[in-house]
This record gives sequence, C-alpha cells and structure tokens, in this order.
Amino acid sequence: MNSRSRVQTPRGAVAGIEERGVLAFRGIPYARSTAAAGRFRAPEPVAPWADTLDASRFGRASPQATGSSRPLRRFSAVPESGVGEDCLNLNVWTPATDGGRRPVLVWLHGGAFSHGSGSFHLYSGDRLARRGDVVVITVNYRLGVFGGLHLESFAGGGEVDSNLALRDQVAALEWVRENVEAFGGDPGNVTLFGQSAGAMSAATLMASPPAAGLFHRVILQSGGATNVHSPQLARRLAEIYLEGLGLDPDRADLVESLRRMDARELLAAQIRMGTGHGVALGQLMWQPTLDRELVSEIPQASFRAGRAAALPLLIGSNLDEWKMFTATDKKRRALDEDTLRQYLVRTFEAGPGGNEGGGEIARARAETAFALYRVSAQGTPRSPGDIWASLQTDRVFHHPAIELAEAHAGRGAPTWFYRFDWVPPLAPRRVGACHSIELPFVFGTLRTPWLRPLFGASSRALVLSDRIQDAWLSFARNGDPNTATDTPWPRYEKEEGRATLLGGRAESERAMDPALRQFWKEVGGSERGF
Repeated sequence: MNSRSRVQTPRGAVAGIEERGVLAFRGIPYARSTAAAGRFRAPEPVAPWADTLDASRFGRASPQATGSSRPLRRFSAVPESGVGEDCLNLNVWTPATDGGRRPVLVWLHGGAFSHGSGSFHLYSGDRLARRGDVVVITVNYRLGVFGGLHLESFAGGGEVDSNLALRDQVAALEWVRENVEAFGGDPGNVTLFGQSAGAMSAATLMASPPAAGLFHRVILQSGGATNVHSPQLARRLAEIYLEGLGLDPDRADLVESLRRMDARELLAAQIRMGTGHGVALGQLMWQPTLDRELVSEIPQASFRAGRAAALPLLIGSNLDEWKMFTATDKKRRALDEDTLRQYLVRTFEAGPGGNEGGGEIARARAETAFALYRVSAQGTPRSPGDIWASLQTDRVFHHPAIELAEAHAGRGAPTWFYRFDWVPPLAPRRVGACHSIELPFVFGTLRTPWLRPLFGASSRALVLSDRIQDAWLSFARNGDPNTATDTPWPRYEKEEGRATLLGGRAESERAMDPALRQFWKEVGGSERGF
C-alpha cells in the first residue's frame, strides 16, 4: 500500500504518494485552464484551493491526436486522464519534502510541438530522483494550434498572445522557483533539460529575456536553436488553417469565433491540415515564431552575438537521428541513386541561394553532398537510403547542435558535447542510434516490458544507462558531467570541439568531420530554417 504525503504550497495543499522509494506528486496545476477566454492567451496564475489536492494521478495533456487502438495505448504519451485545455500541470518526484534544497531537473518533452506529455511513462522521474538525490519535474504545455497558432498579425478581434507553448514553459519554471523548496528542491539550482522540441524550446528560452534567471544549467538532447518561424510564414500557416475551418481571416470576430469552437473541432482541422505548406524539412509546423517579446531574433543569432544566457550547457545528438523517420518508410530506405540525387537537389533548392543561377548551386551542392556521404567514417560504402538518413541527421540535428556549441563555447561558457552511438540488437541497421532512442537510458526506464524486445535490457545497455544518468546528475549538481568513476568528458572548445561518445567504439572523437563541417558552414542554412 502506498503511503500518502502532504505538502503545503502557496496555492494550497497537495497530497502525493510514496512509491519505489520516492514521493510522487502528479497533475499539480501551475496555471489556470486555457479553455474559453484562456484560449490563445498567456497562462494565468491558478486560483488557490481550500481542500487538499489529490496529486496521486496525472493531469490532462494538451489536446492532440491520441489514437484509439487499445494495443497501441502503451506507446502513447497521453495519460489515462486524457487530453483537454486544462492541461497546464506538472509532476514532481522527490526523495523527501524535508527542506533539503536538492538540485532540480525540469523536463520539457518532445513531440514536434504537436504531441506528447510530461506524463509519458518513459519520463518517470523516480529513478533519477532516487539515484541522484534530486527533484525531477516533468511539464505539460500547449501543443499544436493551441500552443503555436500565430494570430497576432490578424486585425479582427480579440486579444491574443504569441508563443503560447513557450509562455507555458516560462510559467512552469516560475512555479518551480516559487514552490520547489517545499518539495525538497533548491530554486537556485535548476537544470532545464529536454529532447527534440523540448530541447529546441530550452535553447530558445536561453535566449529569451522573460526566462532569465529561472534556470541555471541546460541539457539539450537532439535539438538546437534554429527552429523558429518568421512572422510571415507563421501568418501564412494560420491563414491556411483558418481556411480549413471555413473562417475568413479578415472577419471582425475572428478570435472570439475560434474561442467559441469546440477544442475537438480545432484539433480536427489541425490534423486535416497536415504538414508542408512551405515549412522546410526539419522545421516544425507549430514551432515558435519571432515576436516582440519572447523571441525577438533567431535564438542561434543570440548565441552567436553573446546575448543568450552564458549557462553551463550539455548538448548532443544521436548518431542516426533520421533513421527514426525512415525505419518504417520502405520508400526512403530503398532509394536508388538517381532518386537520391533528385531528393538532394530539391533539398538544396530549398536553402539560401539554392535557386540562383537556375539551380546550378543546388545541383553542385547535391553532388558535393553525395560525394561526402557515400562512404561512412569507417570507410564502408553507404546505400542511397543510408546516405539520405546520414545527411538529414547532420542537416537537421547534428550540425545545428554543433553551431550552438561553437557559439556558446566561443564566448567562454562551459560547454560539453555528446553523441549517442548505442544501436539496439533488434533491427540494428534499420533503427540505428535513431532519434529518441536515448530517452529510456536517461530516465532509467530500459526495463519497461514493451521496450525489452528492442533494447534487450542487456548488461551493456544497463551500464550505459547508469553512466548517462550519473553524468546528467553530476551536471545538474555541479555544472559538469564528469564523475569520479567515468571516463573524463572533454570540454567542448571552439574550432576543436570534441564529442564524448555514449555507447560508441571510442571514448571521444572530433564532433564533426572537418570536410562535413566546412560543407555545412558554406551551405549556411540552419540559422534561417533551411
């Protein structure tokens, strides 16, 4: 029988439960419901409550496509409590509520800014909290059109706010500052960590003035500082979305009309809209937009100019990121050379200067890329499908991360870079060290039953998971991933940056081959959403 634990917060008392040696508090609201008048507005402080809040179950996640297939529910990031606009809640795992002022780790989940939740069982914080004597917090924030629809430039009515997903994350961090001491955490030692869209969010918040001082160290897993829309593209996406709803973008009561609609109708229109619409491959439909407050410039430019927060930074990517997207895509895996070359030309035509000279630049870049990627670092010839996956991994994930690390280390800020190389025993060539595969290693959830066929939960995998957790915990405690028992992590130095290899054949190596680094610098597209 799990015992109960009660904590008094400024807004009211919450009752969690003891499980697996830590205290868990789930579904704590950090802001009001975003339904009705709160839709498309910045989060508002939650009203105080008189009775003790039952924090034994997860709260709702943001509206998103959930699927209804019972066998697939175990793979879903949506909690049993479902989805709804009363989704601004978080979860806390702590060893004790004893005023211990422990390091705090705040997790921002991924999911392309359109799906996911902090309640996904792979993100359970109990193992990290227990192993490192730290407080772990996972956050829900608004997704899809609820978090990323850009309505600021429309004249027709109603007050709206921009970048709602980011505003939610800032509100959650403000909750941490004001409340975490009651849960045994130190508000002066907060590590913000996230993966994919969560890492992109954290990097953006490093360059956002309203977030200054709310966190003190940052871990970015497979996400950089380049995923931001221009206001022009964000408006165009909003126009397409509104057209799908049958709404005139110029109508005087536009926003109020959207607020009167059922959330399911808004979500259905988002799903019908799909992807594309001028959004470059690697950019995301509902990512943040340049505005006048939270995101006044592309975050990468802030890092380069030294305007982003000079906090200790641990950043990295996975060896085969793009194989997550091709593992179930037989067409991409079975590319022939001619089709690959066509893909490459179209890819580089979408980049800066690609259409100059009748596409000659794009064709030249495509041939250079083909030559650079046709053989692996170990000298093994790659298939056209593997060339495509390797190039996209570098273009979308690895090179933007290196650009950020270069800029951050260049101003003298403590920076460490990793590359996750571990390959699962099941379908190793097809899956590889793909996007998201590091997540159960970070949270220590490798023994989750449905993961065992993929990961095997071998002793080697479990040892690697321990190593990664210890490095993350050391970084949260000291601002340095080095531990007494691990192979030393080299600090990333500008122009001579090295990556610590996690699960690889070596301890560390140059973060990127010089020829590839030079090629992507010349392409120069990642900062502009290329």
